[in-house]
Order: sequence, then C-alpha cells, then structure tokens
Amino acid sequence: MRWKRILAEAFALLLAATLVGAAGNALRPEARKLAWLPRLTPPPKDPSLIYMEISPEVALRLHRAGTLFIDARRSSAYEQGHIELAINIPVWEHDVDSRIAGLRAKGVKSEDPIVVYCSGGRCEDALGLANRLAVANFYNIYLYKDGFPDWQRGNRPVSRGKLP
Repeated sequence: MRWKRILAEAFALLLAATLVGAAGNALRPEARKLAWLPRLTPPPKDPSLIYMEISPEVALRLHRAGTLFIDARRSSAYEQGHIELAINIPVWEHDVDSRIAGLRAKGVKSEDPIVVYCSGGRCEDALGLANRLAVANFYNIYLYKDGFPDWQRGNRPVSRGKLP
C-alpha cells in the first residue's frame, strides 16, 4: 500500500511541476519562450547570401507550412504543370518586373520566405528570378534547385492551368 501512496505523490509532484513550468513559459516574452512543438520555419539563412539552396525534403516541409512558391519557368510550362499553390513569375517574359511588384500588392513582405524553382538540372531561371527578387528588396529567398521534375518524381502535389 505504501508504494501506491509514493506513486500518487510522485505523479502529483510531476503534474504540479508541469503546470508551473507551463505557466512560467506562458508569461515569458515571445523571444524567450520554449517551443512546445517544433516550428515549421525555413532553415536559417546567412543574411549576406542572396538565396540559399534547399533540399527536396526542406522544400516539401516549407510547402506544407504554406510558404510562397514561385515558378520561374515560362507561362506555357507553368500551365502544363506546377507545384500546387505556386504562382508564376517567368523570369524571361516582358512583365516580370510588374509581377514582382505585384507581390507587394498581394501582401508579401520583404522578410517573408519565398521558394523559387524552375526545371532543375541546368535551368537557371530560378537563379535569375532570385536575383531579381533580391533587387526588389526581398531577402528571405530559398532556391529549390532540383525544381519541378524532382517534385513530380516525389509524387508531391501538382496543379495544372493558369492559376495556382
């Protein structure tokens, strides 16, 4: 019978300690709070870099977290298939600058994470778009170098048509 009392007291102490810890954490400033669950944030990026290359796994994680994806391929390629919810800003088409400016009108802030991609391999459309986004004062840019072909191979969500 004594061990039941010891277990009950240990459980009560553990519960009390958890409640006190949770209350203390809730009262802390946001920057000093302990995370209860891992946050789905982009990996830290060196501010001196224009962009940071990410792996397919990180791209998927960011996609699931609702990060803005931008397809840098031509409009015709985008319409045939693109990463689900990605918008199209074809870097080599005449209205690229107005489309980049339109991001601000849609509420995209300079510090918001943006993932750019193209056809992977030797395609440099995403790199060109990353540079243009940096010139437009977007500085949290991630380059999914493997691009759309890799996304398709992984059986990840894809859309077709002119709209995201």
